[in-house]
Parts: sequence; structure tokens; C-alpha cells
Amino acid sequence: MAFWRWIKRVLLAVIALVLFFSLYLFFPREIEQAKSITWGVTFTKSYAEYLGLDWKQAYLEILDDLKVKSVRIGINWDEIESTRGRFDFADYDWMIDEAAKRNVTVLPTIGFKLPRWPECRAPQWAQTWLPESRPLWKRMLDLGAGPQRPEFEKAQLEMMATVVQHFQGRINITAWQIENEGFIGWFGDCPPIPDAFVHKEVELVRSLDSRPILMTESGELSFGLRSAVVADVVGTSLYRKVWSPTFGYITYPLPPSFYTRKGRLLRPWAPRFIITELQLEVWAPDSIINVPIEEQLRMLTPEEFRSTIDYARRTGIDEIYAWGVEWWWRLKIQGYPQLWEAAREEFVK
Repeated sequence: MAFWRWIKRVLLAVIALVLFFSLYLFFPREIEQAKSITWGVTFTKSYAEYLGLDWKQAYLEILDDLKVKSVRIGINWDEIESTRGRFDFADYDWMIDEAAKRNVTVLPTIGFKLPRWPECRAPQWAQTWLPESRPLWKRMLDLGAGPQRPEFEKAQLEMMATVVQHFQGRINITAWQIENEGFIGWFGDCPPIPDAFVHKEVELVRSLDSRPILMTESGELSFGLRSAVVADVVGTSLYRKVWSPTFGYITYPLPPSFYTRKGRLLRPWAPRFIITELQLEVWAPDSIINVPIEEQLRMLTPEEFRSTIDYARRTGIDEIYAWGVEWWWRLKIQGYPQLWEAAREEFVK
């Protein structure tokens, strides 16, 4: 009987904790807005090229017309080391230097899994060490890393060390983001990254440079504790409307205070919590270049665009990176400047 009483007490304690944290996270609360917000964007050169843009022109317009204060840039491994041991940083040198000329800070993302689908950024010569078949169930369970993973990891760590050493003299780099949602193996068309290897990546970068380490998490689908334990800063995505092949469009019924309070729960491990991916781009069932522009603008109207920015402000978070700037520029040069102009107006408020 004593054993079952003990089990009952444990279950009641667990239920009480679940109820407490549910109320803490999900019950709406007014949060004081940050007095000053550092507005930034995520810029991906390869995505700009995919959209048919002159990526350099787009990048300079972001700096000069939108006047963002920071840019998050994924330094894609397949672009800088297409041949093993031969590095070409010219494009990324140019981006970081152009930002520095305008007193714009840069948040580089380094590793294998970086922003923009399919997220896997290994060069062709390194992909031979990864498994071809990556079923979802294996990614969710962090399985299927492949028998030649050690060779892949050695090459990746060598690349990361070279990147950090190359850029560590740039004073406008504020932190190093390691992987994009590195502890989440089920998103992106990639084999999972073993947790132990993510720890190795963090240790390597810490040994080479004193700037803070940032790790990112899904704002809606992960808590972030694993990232908080190893990082100085946790970055969250913030998505309000997503598309599922099973359910169609889904709107998350979360209050702005959900993100604020999640950040506070992580504060004992990571003292800083920011938004690294604010959804300001449509999530289309098909590639965005296959969706008629009129339909794109119906999927995300200027009013919804501004509403999402206002929602992010109401989290009280003071550093926010918008997602979708390449798309806004594409719309603008095609004669639909509404979203670009809305961003420009909102970022200076």
C-alpha cells in the first residue's frame, strides 16, 4: 500500500507541475515592450539567387534602404569549401565588410544545418559520408547518422575552425550561431546531428573565440533546454501560421507572453533570449516562385505583416531577426513594394 501511495503522490505532483507550467506559459499576460529593439534580418545568398535576384543588390538595399541594425548570415559550407581544403570567403568577406561600413552588426551561423530549406549545407565531397535515405522516423529519433560519420565530423570541425579563425578579426560580429536548430533532428532534409557532436562544436568555437555562443530552437515545437545548457544566448523562431500537408494552414493560438515566459524559464542557463526567425514570409504548399504574386499577397497581406511585427513587439524581446527579406525585395522589384515599405516603416519605430 505504501508503494501505491507513493506512486499516487508522484503522479499528483507531476500533474500539478504540468498545470502550473501550462498556466505560466499559455495564460495571456501583458508584457512591457522593450524600449529599444534591435531589428535585423536573416539573409541567405543562395536563396536570393534561387529567387532570381542580384544578391549583392538585394543585400545593399537591405542595408541602405531598410537600415537594419543587424544581419544574420548563414556561412554555407558548400559555398566556401567546394573542394576539400580550399576555402573561398570572398562573398562573405564582402557582406560582413559592407555591413561594417554602415555600423551594422553580423550574426554568422556556422555548421552543417543552416537557415533555409533543405538546411543541409555539406559540399558534395562530404555528402558521400552521409546516408542517402533519411526517413522522418529516424530523424525524430536521432538515428541514421551513418557509419562514416566520424570522417564527416572531422571535416566539419576543420571547416568551422577555419571559418572562426578567418573572421575573428571582424569587430562587427557579435556572436556565433552554431547550427540552425541543431538539437532538432526531425526538421530539414538532413540526417540528425548527434547531441554529443553539437557539444563538440560549441567547445571548439569557445576554444577559438570569446564571443557568445547562440543556439536556436523552434518557438512552438521545442522547449530549448538543451540549447540553453550549452549556449550563452537562445534564439527562438516565432511562427504564427504554418502549412501542413495533412491539416492545411494552422494558426498557433499562443499569446506573445508565451515566448517571453519561455525565455525566463531558460534564464538560469542562458541569460539572453532573442527572436532569430520572425515569420514574415508566406509558408506556401509549393515553392514560392510557383505561386502567382496576387496569391502570395493574399496569403500574407500588409495588414497581417504589420500585425505580426506588433505581436513580436508585445513579447518584450529586444532583438528580433525577420525572416523573408529576400522575398520582400523580389516583390518590390516586380512592382509590389507593400511589404518592403511596411518593414522599412516598422523597423524605425
